[in-house]
This record gives sequence, C-alpha cells and structure tokens, in this order.
Amino acid sequence: MKNIIQFLPEKVIQQIAAGEVIQRPSSVLRELLENAIDANAKMIDIFIKDSGKTLIQLTDDGIGMSIDDAKMSIQKHATSKIKKTYDLFRIKTKGFRGEALSSIALISQLEIQTKKREDIVGTHLFVEEGQVKKQIPINMLKGTRIYVKNIFYKLPVRRQFLKSSRIEFQHIIYEFHKIVLAHRNITYRFYHDNKIIFYFKKASLRERIQEIFKNEKNNLVPILIKKKRILVEGFVSVPDGSMKKGDQFLLVNQRCITHLFLHKKIIHAYDGFLKNFKTASYFIFIFIDSSLINWNIHPTKKEVKLEEEETIGIMIQQEIKNVLFSQYKVKNKELKNYDIFLSCKSLKKDYLLNNLYDKLSDKEKIVRLENFSHSFNESGTLKKNFQLTNELYHLVYHHKKEEIKTFQIKRKYIIFVLNDEYMVLVDQHRAHQNILFEFFYRKKNLISQQFIFPIKIKLLKKESLSLNNIKNDLISFGFHLYICKKYVYLYSVPEQIQQNMLIEVIQNIITYNFIKGKKNNKKKLLRIISKSASIKYGTKLYPERMKCIIKDLFSCHNPNYTYSGDPIFFVLNKNFF
Repeated sequence: MKNIIQFLPEKVIQQIAAGEVIQRPSSVLRELLENAIDANAKMIDIFIKDSGKTLIQLTDDGIGMSIDDAKMSIQKHATSKIKKTYDLFRIKTKGFRGEALSSIALISQLEIQTKKREDIVGTHLFVEEGQVKKQIPINMLKGTRIYVKNIFYKLPVRRQFLKSSRIEFQHIIYEFHKIVLAHRNITYRFYHDNKIIFYFKKASLRERIQEIFKNEKNNLVPILIKKKRILVEGFVSVPDGSMKKGDQFLLVNQRCITHLFLHKKIIHAYDGFLKNFKTASYFIFIFIDSSLINWNIHPTKKEVKLEEEETIGIMIQQEIKNVLFSQYKVKNKELKNYDIFLSCKSLKKDYLLNNLYDKLSDKEKIVRLENFSHSFNESGTLKKNFQLTNELYHLVYHHKKEEIKTFQIKRKYIIFVLNDEYMVLVDQHRAHQNILFEFFYRKKNLISQQFIFPIKIKLLKKESLSLNNIKNDLISFGFHLYICKKYVYLYSVPEQIQQNMLIEVIQNIITYNFIKGKKNNKKKLLRIISKSASIKYGTKLYPERMKCIIKDLFSCHNPNYTYSGDPIFFVLNKNFF
C-alpha cells in the first residue's frame, strides 16, 4: 500500500519559500531597489508596465557583478553579506539572506545584465524557473539592469489572486516612497507605461516629504533625540482639522518597518490633542547600534525586535508631547471667539466668567476647554510650562491664599490668575493625582485614620495571594490590614484617602496581579493608589479646596507632568489677551 504522507518535490518547496518573499509586484520592486542601494548606486531608473504584472525593470549605476557572481546571485541563500553567525547580529545592509533574486527567478522570467568597472564586457543572463537558460556577453557601462517579466506566469493561481492594476500600482508606489524617503542621496526616475511619473533628485528629509506628500507642506515640526547609542530624528504633524488621513512612516536604520509598540507610543503622544488618531502624520527615523536589532524575525524584514524598544518608545512619546505642547497653534480668527480671554482683570469677578460660559452650549464649552489643553506659540505670547514652573512657584507662595482668585469650569479645570500677569489652567484630576503620588513617594511614617470597626472585604483566591505579596508595601503607605483566607480587614488607611474612595482604591489594587519580589511593585502600587484616590472629573470644588490644590501642586518636585507624561497645567500670559 502506498504511503499517504510524502516529501514535497524540491521545486514546490522552493516556490512556496519564494512566495513568502515575493507576494506581489511591489515585493519585486522593493527587493530590486534594496539590492541597488547595497550596490552603492547613485542613479536608479525604474520602468513599470501593466502595474508590474508584465514588466518591472530596474537600472542602476552601482558596482555591478562579475559573471560568476551574477550566476551565484540567483541561487538560494547565496549572499555576500553574511559569512558567520556573528554577522546576523550586526546587519548594516538592506539584504543579507540571499533570497531576493533566487525567489524572483522562481516566479518570473528574469534577465540580468551586469558589469563591473574593471571588466571589459558585461554579462546578460536569461533565467527561467530558477535556472540560467542562456548567457551572452554584452557591451554596457558599469552597473546592473534587471528585467522581471510576467510575474507568477507559471503559477496561475497566484497570479489570479493579484488585485486590480490600480491597487497593485498603489502598492508599488508605496514601496517606492518608503525607499526614496529613506535614501535621499540617490537620484530616482520612475516610469510607468513609458510615461515618467516621478523624478527625485538628492534632497533633505523635509524636502522629500513635501515632494511626496503635498498635503504635509506646512504641517510638520521636527523632533530630535540623542542618547548614547540611539538617535531619533524626523517630523511629526501638528493637529490640523482639515486632514482626513495622515501619513505614518517609522524607519529603523533607514528601513521602513511595522512596530506596533512604537506606533502606539507615537500615537498616544497625541492624547488630548487629537480624537481621530488616523489624522496624525509622522516620519520618524531611528538610528541605533546594529547589535541591538534583530532583523531575522520576518521574511521581508518588515518587523524587527529592538532590545531597548521600551526606552525608545517612551523617549519618542515624551519628545512629541513636548513638541506639540510648544507648537500647537490656533488660527487668529478662532482666537477672536475666546471671549473669556478679553481681559485678565475681568476674571477677578466670578460672575463675568460664569456669564461668559453660560452663553455657550455644552459642546462649545468642551471644544474650548480641549483647546486649552494645548500650549500656543503665537507671536511670542506664550512660554512652555516647564519654563514657568519656578516663576509660578514664587508667585503662588508670595501671595496670601485669599489673594489667589480661583474658578472651576465644567467641574474639570481650575483656573487662577496671578498679578494680572498669568492665567493658569489646571487639570484637577491630574493635579491631585500628582500631589498624592509625590506625597506617598516621599513621606515616611504616614499618619493613618483609624476605623472604629474594621472594614471587611471579600477576596478571591488570586486576589488574596496578590495582596499578600504587597502587604508590607501597603503598611509602609499607611494601610493597616489583616488578611485571613478569603477576607481582608482594614483597620486604618492614610488620611489622604477619603473614605468614599476607599472601596475603589482597594478594588483597583486587588485587580492588579502583583508578583512577590518584583522590583516595580511599589511604584505600580503608588500609581494605582494616587489615580484611584485622586479627585475625579465632575467633582465640585470650593475656592479653599482649589487654593490648597494649587499650593500643593507647585510644591511638588515635578508639577508639570503626571508620571505617565500627561501635562497638568497650561499657562497664558497677559500679552495673549
């Protein structure tokens, strides 16, 4: 009886492997462009026919190949980039696996014309199904010409799954844009169906972005981060209501990648600035020591693993927040509608402030307050909040408490005016969160408020284990408790925690799974306590309470940002009105 399970034919194995690298015409173009860049080309011409289905031709003036190298280039895993395992951890080239031309040769009719500078004549190879069918000498200048004809012509099923010509051409353009964005010291000419579509000369990053993405001309601000072996530079967009969809490119060592963690960090930098994050644009280049990158986790190298990705993500997020905070602008015609800012002196009377806001709908109030959440840099009328921290600290503490005029808007923001000079908008929840965090972090031997009868809270088994793992930390923060099987008994809690918030605090603590001995347990616990016990949005505050919050905030070590990087207050000076 014949066995059912058998080995795949070698040819089928190769075609399957080739399909992982070459998925569509745009994959071919990407591989050819990367080879040309590795060959030190300074001029690249691209010719496309029928959206790449009929022909993809690339001509470069790089170093070229000898006859033997040209023949070897179509063999599986033949490469000049890797000689030993160690080299895998220091990749500095676009390609290294030796898969590009061998994969292309298996799924198309391939022609290679190439010549090195020192050779008298060049070589013209005709390749089908991965084998050289014909070889002739050719007279040409140094460099390489690659002709990829009739992609998937021997694989009709794969060809059938290609999309329409319009969609395939869009994929080709996208891959082309990624390359020309990263490698701007090369001249590119791009032809489609014998018509020139693109002509890019050497350009700066800003110039290249503006050449490719016309809608990004006046909407970008630069970012720059330098730290040891890491350099981050590029541009991010300032929020613009007219944008329907942003352009988002992340590159590591000049290779465009997909990195979900870093993307989320970049996008979340726009929290409070944008509601629809698809409208944000970024063009961010990360340059990092090649030993800290693992390229070998994806067939097309679109995904990478970075050793210091969390550090990099936090740095980028904070830098974008700082840039947005200092660069966000409001159009002049919109500023005229901000009646609340007509005069600092008018803010001294509560009824004027309330009357101005009573005239607005709830939606208008929210829109205006959201706009307060950004700092403006218009005609030198504003300063960054961290530059004013010390100045505000002295102003607050040189005033008697009753002289600070405070107002609450939407039970969310505290506004106060000092010396008719500054108007400061404080987020009440973030401010109190920061106050509590620093208080618990810096204080020792905290005073607790004791209960006449202990508060009994039922626990699940995993919650009891988690709570036991941080019991000593809780005691150091002023929580006196006793854990017995399925229950925790609270005898006292820190006096900074109001009793109506106690249950929420405990519930949030036991929800998190704390592991015994973990270094960040204490910090995580602090964050949970300070966030859970802080004043919530919607809480009405009386003047004395607001003044205390202001005093406590500006006595904090860092009054500018919460531990998660969110801005706490925003400042306008009198020249703005």
